[in-house]
Amino acid sequence: HHGHEHDDEDGHHACGPACGHDHHDHHHAHHDDEIGAFVFRSNRAFDPERLEDFLSGIVQVYGPDLLRYKGILYIKGINRRMLFQGVHMMFGAEPGKPWPASEKPNTRMVFIGRKLPQDIFTQGLEQCLA
Repeated sequence: HHGHEHDDEDGHHACGPACGHDHHDHHHAHHDDEIGAFVFRSNRAFDPERLEDFLSGIVQVYGPDLLRYKGILYIKGINRRMLFQGVHMMFGAEPGKPWPASEKPNTRMVFIGRKLPQDIFTQGLEQCLA
């Protein structure tokens, strides 16, 4: 605190306009409206090297804003699901169950973060498909 009180009871603030505080009528501490999520889906397999290169680049640029990302990946040459997850700049994948005969292999990835450019992610991921 800066040594002066705020009177938030009626929405008016005791400090003047030059105090440096944001006086907009926001009643939440964080700007949650900046946080969004989107899903990437594909029935085509990923090229594992292209995917790893792309994801490594994305986390270098957007890591601080990537709150959580995870999914089930369909990787070329691997006959089982790859379970993928990450937080900020750390991510990994591990083998999951084999694809059942009743299910066509496919990828589903969800990205949750702050102001993420969905088009850049989507186009980049599409370029990683085999």
